Amino acid sequence: MNDRTVTETAFDSVAHHARPRVPGLLALFVQDICTPVPWRLEAPRTIGRDASADLSVQDSSVSRVHALIEPTDGGVLVTDQGSHNGSFINGVKVTAPRTPAAYGSVVRLAKTLLYVTDDVVGFESQPPFEHPSLAGGPSLDEARLGIATVGPSNDPVLLEAETGTGKEVVAQVIHEASGRPGPFVAVNCAALAPEIVESELFGHAKGAFSGSSGARTGLFRSAEGGTLLLDEVGELTPAVQAKLLRVIETCEVRAVGEDRPVQVDVRIIGATNRGLDEMVSTGAFRGDLFHRIAAVRIRLPVLDARREDLPVLAAHFLAESGVGITATALEVLFARQWPGNVRELRNVVRAAANVARRDNRDRVQAGDIASYEETSPDDGTDGSLRARVVAALAACDGNVTRAARELGMARSGMYETLKRLKLNPTSFRKR
Repeated sequence: MNDRTVTETAFDSVAHHARPRVPGLLALFVQDICTPVPWRLEAPRTIGRDASADLSVQDSSVSRVHALIEPTDGGVLVTDQGSHNGSFINGVKVTAPRTPAAYGSVVRLAKTLLYVTDDVVGFESQPPFEHPSLAGGPSLDEARLGIATVGPSNDPVLLEAETGTGKEVVAQVIHEASGRPGPFVAVNCAALAPEIVESELFGHAKGAFSGSSGARTGLFRSAEGGTLLLDEVGELTPAVQAKLLRVIETCEVRAVGEDRPVQVDVRIIGATNRGLDEMVSTGAFRGDLFHRIAAVRIRLPVLDARREDLPVLAAHFLAESGVGITATALEVLFARQWPGNVRELRNVVRAAANVARRDNRDRVQAGDIASYEETSPDDGTDGSLRARVVAALAACDGNVTRAARELGMARSGMYETLKRLKLNPTSFRKR
């Protein structure tokens, strides 16, 4: 989780200047506010709402001196100070002194979420988000730097990232930064049938092939004066790759069935979740085309590599619904893995918001999200949640109501979670 995916361009040296890493805590969620506040942790510190605490949080549900946090190798040690609402590590209540919380753990003090990190420096100088679509912390600094550097130009750009990380969003931001007057047009090359790819991209004349009763402009000419995003560009056939290369070199498009080309002014952004370098070495992708579209390369991190951004992203997706979120609901989001990346988070959060609005609530609760987890309990992605539920049931002697309270879940959500995880609470009762 500490590895950052980097942008392979001339601005790498600026983004990755050498500096020491400073461990500490990020206050990610305090009283409904999702703006991260970094705290260095070079010595033991008390946390509470009282001014006498070393680190003070403006959360009325936090005790005056709520917990003691001590730095240690690989994370921190948490000791609850007899607080009223308890201290939790990754959803499990702290009952013993100096309970370890590794880097990447989430510590909840009542309604406040703290993130244990090996480096707070990037957050200490974090500028305000210049674009709401790029909400997040230092994990996006390289992408932001790349956009600021190449956005105003007309150069081709290659976005490299897994599915669901926001390639189209970044492409849209690059287009806006360019100031080009034409439209932004996006196409998923993998979704185009091989027999119609050329027609879709370059257009065709009337009667150019069987069934073409009318002429088609094509996406290149539709994006005149603007930007064309070729998502999953690695899926293009060699023949289409050759024609695309010619378009880039000559700024001319010749439609299928036409003799004369048409001049076009289009900026091209390619995007891929495949390793084009390896495809070039095996001959699956043209090297000359690769070097034309990959002069500037921007890589986007997967969501699991930027988990500290979960609260601000959740708040961004909830903003349009007018619904907020609770600390325990965010705790559930942290417990999940995100193979579908930001797109999956958006879908899960919006579905949970629908549940909250249906029940006339102004905040998403933990049970709303537990009810809408899309993964199978047998595929390994629910391991963290399952472990938390099992631990809570064992500690509460199989009492579902108490276990739900320990996990911060609604009782109904707890029952739905037990059903999905195929857990029988009676099996945890002491004989």
